Amino acid sequence: MSLKFSFGGSKALFALLVLFLLGAAGQAQTSSGQLSITMTVQSSISLIFQNNPSVGNAGFCPLTNAGTNNVGLDMGTASFPGNFHTSTCVNYQHLNAAFYEVSSAFDVVVSKSNSSSPNYRLAAEISTAPPVGVIWLLNNVTLSNTAFAQVDAGDTYDTPITKTLQVQVRNNVPTQVLQETITFLATAN
Repeated sequence: MSLKFSFGGSKALFALLVLFLLGAAGQAQTSSGQLSITMTVQSSISLIFQNNPSVGNAGFCPLTNAGTNNVGLDMGTASFPGNFHTSTCVNYQHLNAAFYEVSSAFDVVVSKSNSSSPNYRLAAEISTAPPVGVIWLLNNVTLSNTAFAQVDAGDTYDTPITKTLQVQVRNNVPTQVLQETITFLATAN
């Protein structure tokens, strides 16, 4: 029996096998996936306090930290009788024989985003009950510490709206520092 080996045929088979393996390795592998996204766009409004353009004149004291939603307002020292007050920027007046009033104005700006609200309403509330004989008002609306008092029903967004803070004091209120925190609430209509 005689055996013949033909190397030519084996080489061709080996080369064909290498090309097949290289071709399989060179093909791009693909896969697919899907990501579902849910997102809610929420409307919002923001409120800031600004100095009125008339700041420095009688009835327009400067705010500390103006341009933010956390400001201060120093109305100086005042007393009854006479026309005594230490701040030239406040408006001081006698209401009658028993009460005087110190007031100052500033601007409130409410902005909106992602909302179709045409305007907003503004309310305010003081944080503590005032001493007997002291009344806090905003634009002639008496403020209390038990509920928000509506000041406006339909103010325009992004427009400075001037508000006047008034403190009415009876002539027999003892000497003391009157200090109050007023919370403003803007609600989209």
